[in-house]
Amino acid sequence: MKRELTDIWLRNLAPPASGRLEIRDTDVVGLVLRVTAAGVMTWSVRTRTKDGKQTRPKIGTYPSLGLSAARKAARLALTGITSGADPIEEKRAAREARRHRMAEATVTERLAEWRAGREADIEKPWSDRYAAEVARICDRDVTPRLGNRALVETTRADWTALVATKRKAAPAMAASLYRVVSSFLNHAEAEGWVPLPLLPRKGAAKLAPMPKARTRVLTDGELLEVWRATEGEGVKVRAFVRLLILTAAREMEVADIAVGEVDRARGRWTLPGSRTKNGKGYAVPLAPLAMAEVDAVWPAGGEDCGGDWRMLGSINGNGFRGFSKLKARIDATIASNRAKDSAGLEVRPMPAWRWHDLRRTARTGMTRLGIPRDHAEAAINHVSGRTKIERTYDVHDYADEIISALGRWQAHVAGLVTAQPAAEVVTLADRRHRAA
Repeated sequence: MKRELTDIWLRNLAPPASGRLEIRDTDVVGLVLRVTAAGVMTWSVRTRTKDGKQTRPKIGTYPSLGLSAARKAARLALTGITSGADPIEEKRAAREARRHRMAEATVTERLAEWRAGREADIEKPWSDRYAAEVARICDRDVTPRLGNRALVETTRADWTALVATKRKAAPAMAASLYRVVSSFLNHAEAEGWVPLPLLPRKGAAKLAPMPKARTRVLTDGELLEVWRATEGEGVKVRAFVRLLILTAAREMEVADIAVGEVDRARGRWTLPGSRTKNGKGYAVPLAPLAMAEVDAVWPAGGEDCGGDWRMLGSINGNGFRGFSKLKARIDATIASNRAKDSAGLEVRPMPAWRWHDLRRTARTGMTRLGIPRDHAEAAINHVSGRTKIERTYDVHDYADEIISALGRWQAHVAGLVTAQPAAEVVTLADRRHRAA
């Protein structure tokens, strides 16, 4: 039917009992409103393209698109069609282009899109620390193997193999990789980037189970062997290993020690929260043995180099890297030293150990030295050893206790290295406590 449409008439328009009703506007010739029995009202433009082909592009639904706006949209569409445009063909081409883009989008491109969206999420944003961890995992583990492939062409076998390979090389890191990859692929499925899930929904227990907690602790003799194995290394490498032993800090924390973090006058290394695993900064004492290692790598320009100048890298200003190669050299040196000292007898290899075992060794050593548990936990910047109630009601920063605990540990190591009994280190806080 034809008629001049008005807002009042449209508001009172009832849907047909069955089928559909079409009303052609007499004001804008070509504008059509289709009404279904379900009450759905759809605007479209009915006309012919320049080559005579009939076309009927949809322009919206009523009442979301009111009469005035529908007429304006219809006039624009009719003008375009008269000029040679074909809206339906353009939409079809756009859909095809989207499908083509989706088919060609690489894993790297989709990862970047996913990360950007998650980092910009207002309701559940990633923390800076977690965003950096995701970036590191993607750049280290995912992009090198699958980055250049189209995401839709990857298979479940590709992704499970990625996690399985990581599990063989580094079981603990495989769990983190699984979490990141699983989150990404769930998002990809929800967005329609892939038609099917590419990782099992509950596959973590099988594909990347958490490894058993390590309990390896080096004996005093083994610790001394590691210390002496660094004697043939360069000063920066030697400082890295020895500061790991003395400070009980994590590998990356020591590897990136910077000029601005060290107060040489006070013998303090202050780790900012941005560089610690739990986001909590703390101060580490540098007794004479530790200060000697820092002094050996202190840059010629000192503080003029800038606070961010990292002291241990092979390239000036960068942090130390090459953990695996260094570990292999240290192990080889220890084996060689044991052979030299064996006097021809059978040589027993040192039981396998990792860099992180030095941290556990220090923590265990503090207990042996009689350091209270909460002080020793604070000394390695652990918060997991305290209950939620303790963390809520005991907000003491343990700064003095950390200095005391690590000072006693460093004195113990000094005793091993110099073959002298460890002198007790007493901080100002200790003196006050004893005087009370």
